[in-house]
This record gives sequence, C-alpha cells and structure tokens, in this order.
Amino acid sequence: MTVAAAPAADRLFEGWGKAAVAPAIGSWIGGHPRILFPVGRRFSGPSRDNAGVRLSEIMAMANRLAGCAQTPADSEVYLDGDVRRVFVGIDVDLGELLLARTLGADGVIAHHPIGSRARLGLAAVIQRHQVQMEAEGIPAKVAHEMMLARQRPVAHALQTTNYDRVVDAARQLGIPMMNIHLAADIIGRQFFIDFVGRVVDGRAPTVGSLIGELKTIPEMETSLVQPELWLGRPENPVGRWTVQMAAGTNGGAPVYRTYYEHDIHTILAMHIDDRDLRELEQLQLPEANLVITGHMPSDSIGMNRVIDALEQQGLEVIVGSGVIRP
Repeated sequence: MTVAAAPAADRLFEGWGKAAVAPAIGSWIGGHPRILFPVGRRFSGPSRDNAGVRLSEIMAMANRLAGCAQTPADSEVYLDGDVRRVFVGIDVDLGELLLARTLGADGVIAHHPIGSRARLGLAAVIQRHQVQMEAEGIPAKVAHEMMLARQRPVAHALQTTNYDRVVDAARQLGIPMMNIHLAADIIGRQFFIDFVGRVVDGRAPTVGSLIGELKTIPEMETSLVQPELWLGRPENPVGRWTVQMAAGTNGGAPVYRTYYEHDIHTILAMHIDDRDLRELEQLQLPEANLVITGHMPSDSIGMNRVIDALEQQGLEVIVGSGVIRP
C-alpha cells in the first residue's frame, strides 16, 4: 500500500457529496474494491436535514486524510449505504450493531477490522514493520526476517477465526458498516511523532518526564488507562526514539529487540503481549525503554480526527465502544 503526502486541510473535503466526489477523489469509488453488499434501505430514525454521504465516500476521505493512495488491506466497506447519523466505535460486534439500530444510526463505523477481507488482511499490514525498521537504519534483510517472525503467528491465528460472523449479521439487519484501521493509525502515529518531537527537541529529557508530557494529551487525560513505562527506568534518557504504531499490531519481542540492538533507546507503542514483554526483560538492556501509551486512548487519537472531519461535514456522530472523546 502506498502512503502519499496528506492533502492540505482546506482541500481535504473538496467535492464532498455523491455528485461531485468522483472528479475530486477519483472514479474508483463507484467500484470500491472493499464493498461487499450495497444496501439501499435504512431503518427509521429522527428526520434530519444534514446531507447524507455514502460510507465509500467516508473511506475515501479517511484515506485522503492519512495520505493513503488506496484503501489499506485491513479496512473495508462491508455494506455500503447513505448515512446521516453514524455510530463510531473502536470495536464493533453484534451488540454494537443492535445498539446502533436502537439509537437510530444509519450506519456503523468501527476502527478495528470486523471481518471479511479486512480481518484476514491484517497480516499484510504487518509488513509496515519492515518499512518502519528500515527507516530507522536497520538493514533490509534483518528487518524482513523480524517482520516475518511477527507476521506468521498472526496470519496463522487469523486462519481459525469466524471471519464473517458480524458482517453476516449486518447484512441480515440491513445496516451499512465499515471499518477504518490503518488510516486512523497513521494519523495517530503522526500525532505522536510530532508531539514527542516537540518534547525532546533541543533537550535531553528523561523517559519519566516524557511520560508526564504524554499524560497531558486530551485523550490521555480523559482515559482511565494512562501511558506507562513497562521496560526501563524513569530516569533513563529518551535518547533515540521511535513511534512503533500503524503496522497492523505491535511488533512484539522480535521487532522491539531489533530496534534496541540497533541503538534505538526508546520505543513508544500502544500495547504488547505479556510473553513478549517477559522476553524483552530477559535481555537485561539497561538503556532500553518501552513506553506503552495505552490502546484505547491511542486509537482514539486517530479516530477523533476522522470524527472531527465527519462532523465538519454535517454528519451526526454517536461515539461508543471505546472511543474516548475529550
């Protein structure tokens, strides 16, 4: 997947609306590669005068906002349709579908992949770990091997999933549904890169002071889950750092160990499995730091930028299922 530079903010929604969106965003929307079941009908809800928009147009908007040239493999419009009021959550299951219908939502937008090709496509997005490692100067061969070490178990686990259970339910209920994963994570990762860059620019802060600054981010202030140091000591200097996000899932011990072995001192990540953390601890690297920013607040940073864009275009957004909206 190609990631291009994000467009200027004042041109991001140029051509919004079905009639004008094709020349502005591209005629490929009409043949969106990740729309499974076009849905025409909507359940009843309060009458509203805000202009409707199709979920495929929302996907195109999110891609443009993140600088994605095409829809990532872990994102999909499962059932397309016109929406005016949408339910947005980090995770969507059968309960969220029924809740959305009860609340009078026209459609549902999740962050994490719900099913179908997007759920199975998560493993392909893990290849971004290699790109990120190479960007930090790690040799391509090493980066590729470590990426595969992380990708294989994820791909194998996905083989066992009931991947279309929720998609089937949405189709039977007639609820337009989509998910926006990588694009929102790219937006969130860039936020963290810019934020940490401002904190460490021209200074030599400790990891503890960096965590203190991270806690001032509105999504973090609102969250019950706070940024924490899971590896290293608060008095350690930040040193060389990287934001290890927007690659499907966390890099785990194979990827993080490789960063440390190539003089990256501090990794910021949303989460890590406990078994991988124990493996990193056994390495006994005194200068290695792992800052866990928290899954729900970190995901919310990217999704909130998407929600802001939807609201600016007159859509009514109902947030739930883990979205932290300061």
